[in-house]
Amino acid sequence: MPGAELAQYGLATFAVAGLLYIVNLFLTKKKDNDELMAVIENNTKAIDNLSNVMQSLQMSLVRQEAKIDELLERARR
Repeated sequence: MPGAELAQYGLATFAVAGLLYIVNLFLTKKKDNDELMAVIENNTKAIDNLSNVMQSLQMSLVRQEAKIDELLERARR
């Protein structure tokens, strides 16, 4: 019965190809997820840096306002 054996080999080949496809799909998704996580981490760092810059600017503005108030007070005298 060479036909039955040939069919079994065909089914086995199909099963192995299906498993390889699933493994490849899983590895590709994992790689995409890793890249996405790297992008999210980089964006988080950038937002933190921008937040620090904004805080520095606010501190500078507060100091400048205090100096302007002091100069106005002196000018009024």
